[in-house]
Amino acid sequence: MRKIITLLLVTFFLSIGSILNAAESMVAQVNGMMCIKCQNMVTMALIKASPTAHVKVSWPEGVAVSAFEDKSNLNEEEFKKAILGTGFEVVKVTSAGKFIEDPSEAVKILSN
Repeated sequence: MRKIITLLLVTFFLSIGSILNAAESMVAQVNGMMCIKCQNMVTMALIKASPTAHVKVSWPEGVAVSAFEDKSNLNEEEFKKAILGTGFEVVKVTSAGKFIEDPSEAVKILSN
């Protein structure tokens, strides 16, 4: 019984490590968003493009983020196309090998 519990714990911790290492985010600098309605348009477009993504959009900071707990099922071109479909300008798109939830962190990534 002790061996089984040990095996289960080892398996659990190894799987957690692989999930954390597999996290990925797409970040875009978006021009033209002026209000919460603009933010909601971009948010809905990104959710539609990838329903499993954790989407954060901030109109004051001009950023959009789609974060994935695993590898992204969305490439940078599809991410950009979803935003462009709302009528806003995409200045820059980049991928990050980590899960991003905070728009201010996305701004830092875009400035690099």
